[in-house]
Amino acid sequence: MIISRDRLRSSTNRAALLSAVVFFALPVVSGTPRDARAASSVQAPAKVSEVMVYTVADESSPLIETVRDGGALSPIGEMTGAGGEKWFMVKTRSGNVGWIKADENSEAKRMDSHFRSLPKDAVMIGPASSAPEAAAKTSATGAITIPVKIQGTKVSVPVTFVSGNGSVTGNLAVDTGASQTMISKRIARDLRLQSIASEGRRGIGGSVIVDVGRVDSVKVGDAEAQNMRVSIHDFTLDPSYEGLLGFDFLGRYQMSVDTEKQLMVLTPRKK
Repeated sequence: MIISRDRLRSSTNRAALLSAVVFFALPVVSGTPRDARAASSVQAPAKVSEVMVYTVADESSPLIETVRDGGALSPIGEMTGAGGEKWFMVKTRSGNVGWIKADENSEAKRMDSHFRSLPKDAVMIGPASSAPEAAAKTSATGAITIPVKIQGTKVSVPVTFVSGNGSVTGNLAVDTGASQTMISKRIARDLRLQSIASEGRRGIGGSVIVDVGRVDSVKVGDAEAQNMRVSIHDFTLDPSYEGLLGFDFLGRYQMSVDTEKQLMVLTPRKK
């Protein structure tokens, strides 16, 4: 077969052009999946948020600790303020007790889920109503409802101390940051409570030496703890309360506070 020179030249040009197209196309086609795989394998570093643990349920209060979100905080109580803001009382892994604000972080969501899972009468009681002031009561689930007095971020509650044949009731401020319940010298005197030791205490005001006594029982509504050590010290001139109800008592319960209805709910922890 005879092929003309023009036709041969045309075929050669087409073959060269095709080779060039294939040569330049291959890196693009083969490179695209490689670049995509590389891009998919490089993940942006996850941003770990922090959870602020405050002294009281107030963002203007001092910080106790800052923990990583997902730090497995232990739930203790919850509070809903007059503005509808929800706060959770927690214990950190380092043993500190304070408040975190309801937020989008995973720890706050886990706290909210925990308290929602409790019996209905053990969680927040709801909006205020015109009903008369509630009396202390215990539900079938063991949740104890107690009237409290709330002024700003301070919650005070009537507490009865029993020693021997005597008993004295006084208003104490709820303070989970206090490791040991503290009573005034007046309460100790009326109970005829004897000092069994002297110990140091550290607070915002500095360090002090306090007497320590032992009472037969501490009662808040129907909630009771027996054979408790208490600190004896006049730490405040505020006449609305004369002592601190500390974590040695409150730590036995899950606690909820409704600032609108002025009520506190204590639910015994499962043993």
